[in-house]
Amino acid sequence: MTPAMRSRGFTLIELLVTMTLAGILMLLAVPSFTKLLANQRLGASASELVTTAMQARSAALKHNQRVIVQPTASDGDWAKGWRIYVDIDRNSSFSSTTDTLIVTMDAMPDGITVEKLSGTNNFFGYDGSGFLASIGGSSNSTWKISSSKTERIRCLIVERSGRARIQDPYPGTSCSTS
Repeated sequence: MTPAMRSRGFTLIELLVTMTLAGILMLLAVPSFTKLLANQRLGASASELVTTAMQARSAALKHNQRVIVQPTASDGDWAKGWRIYVDIDRNSSFSSTTDTLIVTMDAMPDGITVEKLSGTNNFFGYDGSGFLASIGGSSNSTWKISSSKTERIRCLIVERSGRARIQDPYPGTSCSTS
């Protein structure tokens, strides 16, 4: 008589059932994961903008001169990148010959948009004392950061005192402009 053969591993049926269950779980998890990634990218973009505002304020205090933060794109699209510079000639327009460039930031992830909600200019700046510079009505600026991949928004609020903060409004509501 031959010794009894011992079975190792899975049968084909067990393997197919396990793979089917794993596939179903993945189909359920992917939309939630995509939304999570979109919300994370939105939050990171908003944090990058508030960090930029703090860096610009610090540079204004350090140089005791007006420092401007504005988009690098000629169409004013913040999502394509922005720059911080010391506005030596005080014309609120970057000139590589007269102004001092502090930093240029890269473009935001795809689908992120930045829109100014209050004030007239598509930029903001700080004066030498660290207060938000009143450049053509740009005091108390509110910026809406949104993503085409999620319904959530973030708001960058730069107060006249120079303080910059992020507001995370309840879904379905808008940024407060005060």
